[in-house]
Amino acid sequence: MLRFMRRSLLLQLLSVYLLFVVVVLIGGVGVNAVVEQRLRKDIQASDQALAQEIALHTSIQLSDAEQSVVQLGNLVQKAGSLEAIRNILRTYQAARSDVGQVYWLDPFGFVLSCSPCPATLPAAFSPPGVVQQARNKYVPVFEVGIIPPAHGAPVNAATPNAGVIIGYSVRVPPSSKEPIGIVAANVSLDTLSIPLANVIKAQQLQGRQLMISVIDASGELIATPDRKKILWTVVNELPGADQALNGPTTSRIAAGPDGQDWLFSSVSVPNFGWAVIVQRPASEALAVVNQLHLWLLAAALLFATGGLLFWLMLLMRVIRPLHTLAIEHQALPASEESIPAHATVVAARDDEVGDLARSLLRLERDGLEKLGELRTLLETSNAVVRSLDPYTVVGKIIREARRLVDVQAAAVLLPDEQGVLRVLVSDGHSERYDRGLSLPPENVSSSAVLALRDGKPVQKLLSPEQPSFSYDDGFRSVLAIPIISRHAGSVVLLVHRTAPHLFEQHEIDLLLTFANYATLAWEHAVLYERSDERLHEVAQENERLYRQASEEQHKLEAIMGSMSDGLVLTGTDGMVLYANAGASAIAGLPGEALERRPISDLYDVLLDAAVDPTDCEQALALAASMAATEVVVEIVRDDRRRAIHLRLFDVGDESGQPIGRGLLLRDVTREREIDEFKSTLLAAVGHELRTPLAAIKGHASTLLQQDVTWSSAEQRHFLLTISGEADRLAQLVSNLLDLSRQEAGLLLLNRSPASVQELVSRVIEQHNKTGMAVSWHLPADLPLVNIDRARIEVVLHNLVANAQIYGEGDVCISAGKKDEAMIVSVSDNGPGIPPNELPHIFERFYRARQGRQKHSGGTGLGLTICKAFIEAHGGAIWAESSPQGMTISFSLPVAMPTNGTLAGNEAVRESTTQERRAV
Repeated sequence: MLRFMRRSLLLQLLSVYLLFVVVVLIGGVGVNAVVEQRLRKDIQASDQALAQEIALHTSIQLSDAEQSVVQLGNLVQKAGSLEAIRNILRTYQAARSDVGQVYWLDPFGFVLSCSPCPATLPAAFSPPGVVQQARNKYVPVFEVGIIPPAHGAPVNAATPNAGVIIGYSVRVPPSSKEPIGIVAANVSLDTLSIPLANVIKAQQLQGRQLMISVIDASGELIATPDRKKILWTVVNELPGADQALNGPTTSRIAAGPDGQDWLFSSVSVPNFGWAVIVQRPASEALAVVNQLHLWLLAAALLFATGGLLFWLMLLMRVIRPLHTLAIEHQALPASEESIPAHATVVAARDDEVGDLARSLLRLERDGLEKLGELRTLLETSNAVVRSLDPYTVVGKIIREARRLVDVQAAAVLLPDEQGVLRVLVSDGHSERYDRGLSLPPENVSSSAVLALRDGKPVQKLLSPEQPSFSYDDGFRSVLAIPIISRHAGSVVLLVHRTAPHLFEQHEIDLLLTFANYATLAWEHAVLYERSDERLHEVAQENERLYRQASEEQHKLEAIMGSMSDGLVLTGTDGMVLYANAGASAIAGLPGEALERRPISDLYDVLLDAAVDPTDCEQALALAASMAATEVVVEIVRDDRRRAIHLRLFDVGDESGQPIGRGLLLRDVTREREIDEFKSTLLAAVGHELRTPLAAIKGHASTLLQQDVTWSSAEQRHFLLTISGEADRLAQLVSNLLDLSRQEAGLLLLNRSPASVQELVSRVIEQHNKTGMAVSWHLPADLPLVNIDRARIEVVLHNLVANAQIYGEGDVCISAGKKDEAMIVSVSDNGPGIPPNELPHIFERFYRARQGRQKHSGGTGLGLTICKAFIEAHGGAIWAESSPQGMTISFSLPVAMPTNGTLAGNEAVRESTTQERRAV
């Protein structure tokens, strides 16, 4: 039996399980007994505590009644008459609710007075035993008995007037042997039963059944909720009561009034020889114990059920599969190697676990051997595939093949264009073998040729009957492994061994697996070598295309960056991808602030700088919604109004799919100004031509009338008018031609050294003829200037005429040298020009408002011509205005001094001084 158990793991586990169940059950029974005993003691202690509390309360109540009787005796002792005693008794009886009747007896027990008293005063007190005890004792005595009812008190035969009669002898003095009388009081037993009834009622409200009884020393029932049983002798009906009357506390289970088991707990009443018995049904008192039994039984059943389920699960899921595995593994071949020492403990077992352990150990050894071979194979394969050079790969194949199996030489044969196998790389062979081996396809006796032809390994033993280079080198067995590649060409791996026995199958399989890795390495190396040149060509072509694309990109970027117009490219999501310098200049923002931002930011910038925000917002809304592809907005940039033309277009790829949108921003302010200039020019020239032509036509028509004879003076006047208007037309045409030449860069200057004083003198002389005074302030040592005299005279003439128009009649010309330039200024004493008009006075056809009010004629080209002539000389012209007047200044280049120039300068100065004196 023991041997069968040792060989069966199932019986071993079952035995252990049953033993564990027995131990748990025995432990549960022991725990149940201990807990049950503890609970019984706690329940008995609870009932005994209740009985002790009732006994203590009863003892205190009787002691209080005795003390009150003693105090009553002291009061009666001091009374002077029977009437006073009667009053004291009446007062005492009224004050003590627990006292039914109180008596004053003579020393022999005759009633002298009572309260309350019956209709007929009894002659002797009953029961007489109290009187006898009181006469003989100096302390209160008591006895349970029946007192005749007082006058007018109801009489109940079932419950007589039973009570505790307390007697006390009154002695004068207290140490006297004979008392002068006896005080007796009847304490009703009902007052002792009331607390018991209250306790029982409280227990009943909680659903508990309880009985409480108080018996005296004779075993009579003196306190109970059932008044019918008062003074019944029940000591035999209350187990343990007789022991409690003698002092010890007892608790026992016995038959109760209903025939069932009850728990009786008895406690003595201190100082009175009574006993209190608390009784309750045992089933109720020991309900907790019964519940404990149920819980323990449920736990035992749960444990047994859980254990059974666990056992069944263990049997089905573990033991049976383990038993089956052990049986199956016993069929494995036994290993010749010994079991390792660390595994002898488990493997030495006779059961299924031992059989399984021994089989697993055999599998472990075989697996470790296979893993070792695979690890070696993996290492050799990794070493082969690390290189991409064909010769290096072949050399590694040979070295790793020799390391993988026990061979003494290895070689790789490569077929040439005719299919003849020749040595590519070898290791362990003689130089004769490497140089002289040549195996044509017709040599079917060669293992290498057969392996390459059949595509599978071929081995053979070498013999002297078939001479070969391998046999001459001392090898006796050869194995040929084909390495076949459809893309890189096939080769043959030859391995030689000096021992004259064939290769084992696991060695062939290992070399075949290695050959698969070697095939991949060979293909990779050859294909890499073939593709290297192609990759190099592709790389050169890609580099050329990349360089060409980069040049095109740089050209395109240069073109877009050099555009004066703005160009903005956005993606399909409306984000700005590119913004050239023109767009940044128009928006007034750097390109980085526009790129990778929504196009709406550019619209917001234009809207912020708009002249009319409402019109601009409407135009930009049309552009954003593609309702209009071209809009024009006016903005203020650098204190100038500019007209910006926006043109939107779609950007698509080669297939026509939209990939974004473009926005061209073009500053058309110049075009607008040219259009306005043309319109203004036509209007001004038409007006200026019409006026002199009308005068010429009118005067000429007047002279040609034949019916009127004009005097010579009138004819001269008409001719002078015609001549003046003709000069005016000629001057207008000359000014327009000069402006056109200056703008085209074709204005020719006839420069020569000239004196500023001389020019000013001639201009003043011309204007003095008109009746308007012109003053001048010129230093005498002014150098000569290199100018075109006629052009500068036109400048001075226009400036003086302009000062006379806008001033109040006082015109002053001043000049001075500053650095390498001559500064000439023309000032008037007029109100000046408002600051907002000052920047525009040199524009074509512009006339200040004040000048238009005082002089309606003129084309507005005077200051424009001045600016053109001065800038043609390389100088500058500017205006300054204040409430005291306006000053227009210009700069002229100073002539380089020479000897001839200095002499001429002195002569010019002399003539100028004379002219100035004449003026």
